[in-house]
Amino acid sequence: MVACLFVPPSSTAGVRAGDASRLIDVARRCSPRVEARAANLVILELEGLERMFGDLEALGARVCQAARDAGFAPVHVAVAGTRAAAMLLAVARPGVTIVPADAATETLAALPLRTLLVFAPDGSAQALAVFARWGLRTLGQLAALPAADLSARVGQAGLLWQRLARGEDACPLVPVVDEKPFEATHELEWPVESLEPLSFVLGRLLEPLCQRLERRDRAAAVLSLHLRLVTRETYTRSLELPAPLREPKVLRTLLLLDLESHPVPAGIDAITVAIEPTPGHIIQESLLERALPAPEQVSTLLARLGALMGDRRCGSPRPVNSHRPGAFAMAPFRVVEDARTVAPVGETGVRVRASVDLSRRDDSRAFVPGGTRIPDPRSPISVVALRRFRLPIPARVLIDSGRPISVRTERQGLQGGRVLAWGGPWRTSGEWWQVGSAGGTSELDRLRGRAGWDRDEWEVVLGDGGIYRVFEDRESGRWFVEGIVD
Repeated sequence: MVACLFVPPSSTAGVRAGDASRLIDVARRCSPRVEARAANLVILELEGLERMFGDLEALGARVCQAARDAGFAPVHVAVAGTRAAAMLLAVARPGVTIVPADAATETLAALPLRTLLVFAPDGSAQALAVFARWGLRTLGQLAALPAADLSARVGQAGLLWQRLARGEDACPLVPVVDEKPFEATHELEWPVESLEPLSFVLGRLLEPLCQRLERRDRAAAVLSLHLRLVTRETYTRSLELPAPLREPKVLRTLLLLDLESHPVPAGIDAITVAIEPTPGHIIQESLLERALPAPEQVSTLLARLGALMGDRRCGSPRPVNSHRPGAFAMAPFRVVEDARTVAPVGETGVRVRASVDLSRRDDSRAFVPGGTRIPDPRSPISVVALRRFRLPIPARVLIDSGRPISVRTERQGLQGGRVLAWGGPWRTSGEWWQVGSAGGTSELDRLRGRAGWDRDEWEVVLGDGGIYRVFEDRESGRWFVEGIVD
């Protein structure tokens, strides 16, 4: 059921386009979902309000009394099953009109045809003038016309007027969006220089903002903090949340952890918290799958890791458009609502891992047995993946007849040993045209920061039973262990 509140043009209140917000505020005192159709006509959704305000007669009386208390007199209020029926009845009948949902068509049939003129903006009443020339005087006569013949003579506009005369809605209710930004500011009497007193102020600002988000069925997508310093400068931090949130304690914790890793350079005079809203989400748990952490827990964990390790070191690996071995980009995490999985932003939630397809190697240079042959990776029962080390491990490699015969490292748990089987070398190079390099304190740092690369790759089976990928940097002659084949 819906209600329509209409203030006739002859009302003493004199509703103008600039005063439309007053009428919307009156309607919102009775219903949270309000649609404004004109400056003097609003629609209220009454579904579920009977338990709070009583039956339909009590709801209609409450809407009428709220309008009168705001200074609107006289007012027309109609309660019906559809928005079209409620609007027509409110325009045609003064006072409060209550029509059951099953009796709307019969009640509208007696209304004069000129009632539709209220809904004819910008001179679009040509079809109504045609109806008058046909001798139609009531909405019931228009509703009884054959739809096919009416469309052939008047077009689609005639069908729209007929649906309105029958009390049928052409579109769903579109509630008015609150244009007031989700923002709160607090002026401090004394400057704040530590996070402990700042946390209390943030809690006072976030509590009412999260309550507004909940009433509007919204959640925070981006959280911004603007701090006015004693130096008259503004220190701004913005957090893109991995999942929509509206828990004030969680949002406060995220802001404090961000400020812990990015300290404020001076005392704080004023605090402003701004929220960019997004539609709220509902997660349906499954009885057949294991429960996953809530988005609030994931967001807090990521914020703590970011404060501990740094923003650029926390995320999910994502492939990049490059032939450089091991090249990847670090993308922020987000929570995929449908799969309840953590994935990099912009991806589909597929878990990313570095892999190697050994089938790309040429059979003419396949693994040469120095002991036992490596299983064929192209076998349908074989799944091969390379677990790449974040930093290549320097190694000492002995060469005999152009192939490695021994690999040793100083890494604990990866001492190496004699080479039992091998494959390679596979030469790879690229970006030699790039100029410049990133400096470093060690040769490995300079190697990793160099613009181009030129190296020979080998895959070897060592005496410890592991399968490793090693490579020789051709420019420096140094050897490194790049990863282990699982």
